[in-house]
Amino acid sequence: MKRRDLMLAAGVATMAGTAQAQDSAGKSKTYVLVHGAWHGGWCWRDIAAGLRAAGHTVFVPTLTGLGERVHLMNKSVNLSTHVTDVVNVFEWEELSDVVLVGHSYAGHVIPLVADRIKSKIRHLVFLDAVLAQDGKPFIPQAVGEERAKTAIEGYLQEPPGLDFFGVPADHPLAAWVKRRLTNHPLTTLMETVHYKNGGPAGLPKTYIRCLKRRDMSQPDPIEPTIKGKPEWTWLTLDTGHDAMITAPKELTTMLLAIG
Repeated sequence: MKRRDLMLAAGVATMAGTAQAQDSAGKSKTYVLVHGAWHGGWCWRDIAAGLRAAGHTVFVPTLTGLGERVHLMNKSVNLSTHVTDVVNVFEWEELSDVVLVGHSYAGHVIPLVADRIKSKIRHLVFLDAVLAQDGKPFIPQAVGEERAKTAIEGYLQEPPGLDFFGVPADHPLAAWVKRRLTNHPLTTLMETVHYKNGGPAGLPKTYIRCLKRRDMSQPDPIEPTIKGKPEWTWLTLDTGHDAMITAPKELTTMLLAIG
């Protein structure tokens, strides 16, 4: 790890330790952090370091076909595959009372995990995420079919530029992020969401909106649908989409206070 990365991780860890000292309860929590499209568990490096330094247990699974599991990519990988990836972490690690965090695309993954193992989840956190809707896919079928025409092997979408993720070109971790992004399967975005047990209903939920959205000229499509609603807490971070990269201290502090 480069010196600047070590310094950043140390800063997050110090901050998290301070936050824990300020927490009178001091109760250890378990976090499962689920990455978004094109990413992998690697993107949570500094967040995980901060949470662990504060005395908490953290799991950062990489979804099938992405990150270090890129060698497992194939056309059968879909949303259900990724839901099972996360459910299996709960099962094999025998987890319960978990704060389950989903970034971006994982806003479709974590409510389906909740649909299957709701009793094991303490709190759901949607980090600048899409919100799954029962009976609908991430993108309409027609849009997916159009994208497939130019996709690699007919189903793989190449990563967009770093500006898509709100990571400035001159950010200290920009090159690190760019090296690790992998193709994402359209099949995960075209699978229709089906809840059998009410999805995330009944669980406390927090939405963290990253304020530096790509298109600030348009109204926020999510805020009016959940802000002030029962079971929901609305929080904001003044940073870009990849908050775990661009605002690790602030995001860690926020997650420490949840649940």
